[in-house]
Amino acid sequence: MLTLVFVGFPVSKLQAQSASNYSIPRVNTEPRIDGEISQGEWSQATRISVNIETNPNNNVPAEVEAEALLMEDGEVLYVAFIALDPEPDQIRAFYRDRDSMWNDDYVAIILDTFNDERRAFEFFANPFGVQADAIQDDVNDDEDESWNAIWDSAGQINEDGYVVEMAIPMKQLRFTPSESNQTWGIDLVRFYPRDRGTRIANNPQDRNISCYICQISKADGFANLTRSRNLEVIPTLTSSAVENRNPALGNWDRESIDPEASLDVRWGISQDLYLNATLNPDFSQVEADSAQLDINNTFSLFFPERRTFFLDGADYFDTFERLVHTRNISDPDYGVKLTGKSAGHTYALLTANDANTSFLIPRSLGSSVASLGDVESKVAIGRYRFDIFENSTIGALITDRRADDGYANTVSSIDAVLRPSDRDVISIQSMHSSSDYSSLIQGRYGQASSMSDSSHRLEYRHNDRRWDWRLGYTDMGEDFRADVGFVNRVDFKFVVATVGHTWWGESDDFFNRIRVALDYDRTEDQSGLQLEEEFEVFVNMNGPQQSFLNGLFGGSETYWNGKYFDEQFNQIQVGFTPRANLRLSTLIRVEDIVDFANTRLGRSKRFGPSINYRWGKHLELDLEHTLQQFDVDGGRLFTANLTDLKTTYQFSARSFLRFTLQYTDNKRNQDLYLSPVQARTKQLTTQLLYSYRFSAATRFFIGYSDAGFQNDTYDSIEKTNRTIFAKFSYAWQP
Repeated sequence: MLTLVFVGFPVSKLQAQSASNYSIPRVNTEPRIDGEISQGEWSQATRISVNIETNPNNNVPAEVEAEALLMEDGEVLYVAFIALDPEPDQIRAFYRDRDSMWNDDYVAIILDTFNDERRAFEFFANPFGVQADAIQDDVNDDEDESWNAIWDSAGQINEDGYVVEMAIPMKQLRFTPSESNQTWGIDLVRFYPRDRGTRIANNPQDRNISCYICQISKADGFANLTRSRNLEVIPTLTSSAVENRNPALGNWDRESIDPEASLDVRWGISQDLYLNATLNPDFSQVEADSAQLDINNTFSLFFPERRTFFLDGADYFDTFERLVHTRNISDPDYGVKLTGKSAGHTYALLTANDANTSFLIPRSLGSSVASLGDVESKVAIGRYRFDIFENSTIGALITDRRADDGYANTVSSIDAVLRPSDRDVISIQSMHSSSDYSSLIQGRYGQASSMSDSSHRLEYRHNDRRWDWRLGYTDMGEDFRADVGFVNRVDFKFVVATVGHTWWGESDDFFNRIRVALDYDRTEDQSGLQLEEEFEVFVNMNGPQQSFLNGLFGGSETYWNGKYFDEQFNQIQVGFTPRANLRLSTLIRVEDIVDFANTRLGRSKRFGPSINYRWGKHLELDLEHTLQQFDVDGGRLFTANLTDLKTTYQFSARSFLRFTLQYTDNKRNQDLYLSPVQARTKQLTTQLLYSYRFSAATRFFIGYSDAGFQNDTYDSIEKTNRTIFAKFSYAWQP
């Protein structure tokens, strides 16, 4: 089979047989984006039916009708959706902040502007015009929702259904400039959530083809697009009044109010080449990260990037292994980035400094975070990818980070994503790193002064309508380090084999989808010592009232601290939406698992309910709780509680007031621990935040937050920080 990699890649395309091509007209007048189709303003637009149900039923006539209208004026692409509904009172639409309307009715346009069937821009809006946008990356099988564009939308519900209008500036897109007509891939989608979550589109989808963008239809037009000054300048001003307190001393210490300014610049040198620059990029955590339970865990937790400079064009740096995670560049003074695509060549360069250098120290059975403190480091990243055959790529990546104290880390990588058929994907990556560590890192974290090693990943995946399987092999060298990425485990070899079967139901079946999969994997360290041998069974079901059931059952022989333990685990996650304004789910996990702190087998029970409830169209309650009870011979080792509560009043699609509470409460039996621990630890963080958004990049925040803790020294939670903050960013487009 591997010979197919080099001789053919026969990727058949569904649209070549059945999908229509469209012509997008050039118009001289712009419509008013208000959620109403006024007489005559869309008369020249191309009208496209959105009437094919692709999920859960596959390519059948949709039970509701919709139509999309498209036209452009050389600077802006205009899109309108007329979504008919026989029961308008059942439309699920709420006022929300952008990128958070996934449980509503919504419509979308997906644009493959380079027509390379690898990457597409996605624009979504619900019936009130609430926006979301994303990048669809078929090469890495990923959808990046952190990308934000500046565009306009509006929507209204009427007696026949609802109307959504969009105005997408061409300068927010990337494409190959041309004076002649261009051909873009296009998909038009309506999501219709009722008893089932129904996806409706203008294109059919063949479930025997594993790629998505390769199946969407083509639209012609966009000739000689108006060349504008494609420049965005985004200054940001942040100010805060902070008080800190040492509970042992009792007094509050007030820090001086120190306003901080930052600047982001985005310049479209051409529509396929962009330069980004930043000065003192803002990283004031205005909105808190989601809380995560971190007890009886040996690996570092992952948190996403949020800063504008690093988000734009972030997918240009992606590879199979996460070798670039820019949140590791925690405190830069400056940054410059160049990203572009020309014909089949995709390239990206980034350079920045970091005034507070920290990175992961990975091992085979855990990881930790190392810091050079205030030592400044310089970061440089280069990425190149070349498109080959119908839907395959080869590429290379280099990352380099170094400081004047002798610290340095360099990673070089080559990778390929190959599609020998419509149903099969082969992903390959080979990496090498070299590192030099200062005496501080050597002594504190047990690292050698100089080290280098190689790592390799290979995976073969098959997906068709009924069967999916994968074979994977990973070899991570003991001394491999990726200090700009998120690689939190090394010194292991891992093999995995998975086979799954999916049953698709009909419209009147109770379950519209059932998947059962078996998985075997084995991990050993580089010396050949077995670390884990695991067998798992997965069950996934989708049914009425948008219900789902995900089951995971299995066991493993696990190595820890010189001993082997027989772990067993049983996990079920269920959820459903009984009403338009109520969503319920829960996770239950019961397992025999290693007590890493004391090297013995324990019995853990974890319960994780969540509820999302909305009063009317404006007020939302989102509550998640996790309870974990861990028993060992002798009694209850610990009980851990984590509560994450968000209550939001959304005044409109532009503004909201949100209260956030994050609370952890851990109780430990000190008599059952080998090393001293606190018997009781609590942490409480609260935040009150008001936000007004003019666009994705022009936004105002003001808020208050405080934090406190309790341990065996104190009888109640002692506050240690309170902050009043404000932030304003403005996207200036000269």
